[in-house]
Amino acid sequence: MTVVNTNISSLIGMNNLRLTNLGLQTSLARLSSGLRINWAADDPSGLAIAKGMEAQIGGIRTAVQNAEDGINMIRTADGSLAATHEILLRMRDLAVRAANEATLTTSDLNRLENEFQSLVTEIGRKSDAVTFNTKNLFNGDYAGGGQVLQIGADNDTNYQLAISIPALSATDLGINAAHLSGGNASAAIDLVQSAINQLSDVRSNLGIQERRLNYIIDDLKAADINISAAKSRIMDADMAVEISEFTRLQILQQSGTAILAQANAQPQSILQLLR
Repeated sequence: MTVVNTNISSLIGMNNLRLTNLGLQTSLARLSSGLRINWAADDPSGLAIAKGMEAQIGGIRTAVQNAEDGINMIRTADGSLAATHEILLRMRDLAVRAANEATLTTSDLNRLENEFQSLVTEIGRKSDAVTFNTKNLFNGDYAGGGQVLQIGADNDTNYQLAISIPALSATDLGINAAHLSGGNASAAIDLVQSAINQLSDVRSNLGIQERRLNYIIDDLKAADINISAAKSRIMDADMAVEISEFTRLQILQQSGTAILAQANAQPQSILQLLR
């Protein structure tokens, strides 16, 4: 049937050209953004899954930062305790020296006592002065695991780690009442040795916590890599595939435009019947 008012071939050609142009828009968006999903309509379920993974990735990376902050705090504490260890070792040497009463004068013992007490005072000062981000480390706030690190992406006890640092004032170490004069040097040796042992246990525990945090960071980094790879497979565009698709659509656009022109010219053949 030869008609003029309705050009079916032209309508088919326009519809195919419209679909080709839509495909080009999608392809251009993917090539320019590097993403396979630019609008929710591109892949609704894939977008939902990918955004869930993105939330996990963000939480994991923040947890890594939390764990690294925890390591820095522990190293701050350990660095200060290393100095305290040296102080205690010096105090022990002074106590051992003062116990040698047979060769020391009263003036010698007084000088030893003065230095010994100044070191006791310094340990007491450090317990109130050492902080991390303004938080005191040795006043007992961290005793009993009262402070926790969030070392996971979700709210669960498995993603929380308690940091434990006992109070470490001179009183807590048991050296506040130690003296070298008055025949107390021998007892002071035992008191200082006990403080050294106590401090060694604390530093050992801090080292255990730091090593554990390093293992946790390794696990978090591995999870970050794997979840990011899974998200990439959903969200990211395969550039080689998209370039091939873009080239195909460009050819279809050019051929569709040419064919549409031919379809629009078909009704003109009716004019020959009027001659």
